Amino acid sequence: MSLWKVNPFRDRICRVFSHTNVFSFEDVLGMASVFSEQACPSLKIEYAFRIYDFNENGFIDEEDLQRIILRLFNSDDVSEDLLTDLTSHVCALGCGTVLNESDLDNDNVLSFSEFEHAMAKSPDFMK
Repeated sequence: MSLWKVNPFRDRICRVFSHTNVFSFEDVLGMASVFSEQACPSLKIEYAFRIYDFNENGFIDEEDLQRIILRLFNSDDVSEDLLTDLTSHVCALGCGTVLNESDLDNDNVLSFSEFEHAMAKSPDFMK
């Protein structure tokens, strides 16, 4: 559980797996089941999509992608100014790249099926 403390998505994971405001033992079991190596890939993809859909609009849009990138780059070892500069450049490049490669219908958002298609091509994600 020490890795839990540094997971940049821990609040989203709690929100997706918990049906109340309290993360229960049953919620922990559900999370462990989904993230286990034995879980089917489609279940992992479904939960990853829900975790990354910050604004819960049913799509992963540019706002969600920016929040993902910011969380991945946020570090106590980086100055606030450097973090701001870095994330603005990375967000612009990263969001564009993700959408260019994964947005099959060019509507500037990733639907679940587009996300699923992209993740199915990622061998690291499927582990």
